[in-house]
Amino acid sequence: LQLSRAEVAKAKLNSISKSQQANDAKSTYALELSKTNESQHQFYTELLPSVLEKLREMDEDRILKIQHLFQSCVEVEKSTLPIILRCLDGMLEEVEKISSAADSQLVIERYRSGYGLPEDFGFLDLGPETATSNGAAADDLANGHEPDEGADGMPKPDFKQLNRAYSGRKKGGTLRKLFGHKWSEDKKDFNELPPSQQCKRIQAKLRECERVIEKKHSEKQGLLKMITLYTEKPQYGNLASVEVELSRCDSEINLAMEELHRLKSLLSEASSRLNVPINAAVGIPVVPSVRPLKRSSVSNDSLSHNSDISQRNSSSQDINSFTNVTSEGSLPHVDSDSCESANNNMYYNQDMDSVIILGKAVALYDFDGTTEGTTSVHENEQLLVLEIDTGDGWTKIRKVNSTASESDGFVPTSYLSLDLYPEV
Repeated sequence: LQLSRAEVAKAKLNSISKSQQANDAKSTYALELSKTNESQHQFYTELLPSVLEKLREMDEDRILKIQHLFQSCVEVEKSTLPIILRCLDGMLEEVEKISSAADSQLVIERYRSGYGLPEDFGFLDLGPETATSNGAAADDLANGHEPDEGADGMPKPDFKQLNRAYSGRKKGGTLRKLFGHKWSEDKKDFNELPPSQQCKRIQAKLRECERVIEKKHSEKQGLLKMITLYTEKPQYGNLASVEVELSRCDSEINLAMEELHRLKSLLSEASSRLNVPINAAVGIPVVPSVRPLKRSSVSNDSLSHNSDISQRNSSSQDINSFTNVTSEGSLPHVDSDSCESANNNMYYNQDMDSVIILGKAVALYDFDGTTEGTTSVHENEQLLVLEIDTGDGWTKIRKVNSTASESDGFVPTSYLSLDLYPEV
């Protein structure tokens, strides 16, 4: 090659430079390789074992905590097991005390009516009516009156009132209209109950009243001792305030004694109705035999409230008197004035009952109301509640857009959505 010295020197310098760079790269590679090996050795010999050791310790702690939790649960179960066993033993003891005969006897005592066996049906004379009865019937029809006598001359029973009595429906009156649904709870006579149940409720009230009287007498004795003390030593207290308390206590004792006498008379009356034949009440004259064409104006003072009480008190005598009625329909003589007064009173009370609204209702389904005593309703029809369901599944309603009594009737309670007033 024909190269000059300058070119040779330049190539030599380049070779030396490249060799130096190669040596530097080699040294750098060796250094980095040494660091990498050192880091790898440190990771596998120190860092990774340390992390795994911490994970092992954490897992052991978790296992120990679970073990402690299981031990605590078992200890709690073991500590409560005797209590549970005692409870189970008590339950077994109570189960062994169950007596079917005693339970059935309790049910009998709770629902015993006290009525006697029904009387035999009397023989009905279906022969031709007499001229007198035909003439009276003709006069009634001519005057626009509907006869209320049956074929045997007995007055037709008021089936609405009998149904109300045997189904437990309460009959409200003037007081209920004036003072609301829960009127005079402390003065109840429980007439809506059968005689046996009425006696039991009255006896419970009697015992309660006797306890109150005994308590008030003890209070009175204490007040009398205080009066004696304050009279002898006035500095111990105010005598006037104790005398006021004594007067109040005396008035409460008098009220309790009046209530006690009232309950005793009610108990005597209810006891007299025990074992009376259940069908004997059909012959009791509840309303007069003549129905008025138009209600006459009657003031509150003219309402013969006492006649209803005396009629209820003498129910047993009425039964005996009406069993002696002959087949010709001859009835005992009744004064016309008292009959008219009783008739007006009954009409007035029934009219008051017809306007007692216990709440509102909406018909959920259509109901045809083909049977007697029911009424038809349509779905979503607005209704007024007159009598609530007492357990027989029926509710008495009135249609909102009608005021006539013909729209009143019973509808299945499950067909209605009820919205009763708060006092019901």
